Amino acid sequence: MSDRTDTLPLPVQRAPRKRRHPVRTTALIVLLVLVVLAVVALVVGDGIFRGYAEGRIDHSVQQSLPKGVTGTVHSKIEGGSAIQQYLHGSFDDVLLTSNDLKIEGGDASAKIRVHGLPVNGSGTVQHATGSLTISQAALKNLAPLEQAQATAPQLGDGTVATSVQRTVLGVPITVDVTLAPSVQGKYVHLEPTKATLKSGVISVPGTTLIKTLLPNGISVCAAKYLPPTVHLDAIDVRSGSATLNLTADHLDLGGLQQGATGSC
Repeated sequence: MSDRTDTLPLPVQRAPRKRRHPVRTTALIVLLVLVVLAVVALVVGDGIFRGYAEGRIDHSVQQSLPKGVTGTVHSKIEGGSAIQQYLHGSFDDVLLTSNDLKIEGGDASAKIRVHGLPVNGSGTVQHATGSLTISQAALKNLAPLEQAQATAPQLGDGTVATSVQRTVLGVPITVDVTLAPSVQGKYVHLEPTKATLKSGVISVPGTTLIKTLLPNGISVCAAKYLPPTVHLDAIDVRSGSATLNLTADHLDLGGLQQGATGSC
């Protein structure tokens, strides 16, 4: 019988399990919680500051409305962090709206977007665009119509109608005129398109006559009613109202608060 050596398997040595460090785990959790709380605090704080800044803008704009204009203004600071914009010295994008304006007693509404609004309320606005919609009641005291002794304008679809009364050889005559408005530089131009002469029960066409009397139409200086550097780009007349599209570059807030206007 031969000698045989029994071989036994070597014991498997398992790698020792790494023990977790409870201090490190707790510190990580605390750090994550602090980060979340910081983000929440930043968002909430920015929201509170945004609301406060919007309230200040509302008040400032309402205090700067020109004579004869009243109403409430609502602002919305858009873009990134309001706090960060404030620290840069100006708000990048502010939307101003008002739906209850009164202009010379007539209803009006406005929507204006302002870029680069100084946070201290003084200085220069980089750029602004907007629209102003006014009712025909707000146009009843237009100086050119008063000078022509014309009645308050009636706004139609793309038209402005008014009447002028005259006495010729002791006979009272009423001239009903329809005009088409357009923007020509700093002026709103009113071109006569139709006219009727009335005296008592007699009514005759007067389009040819009115075009002869007003070959160049009527021009109203729009710049006299607007702050300097504010330009009237277009006018859209509908039944009972007119919408003015406006733009401005480098608008001086000081002059705006003082009620400064342009000229023709």
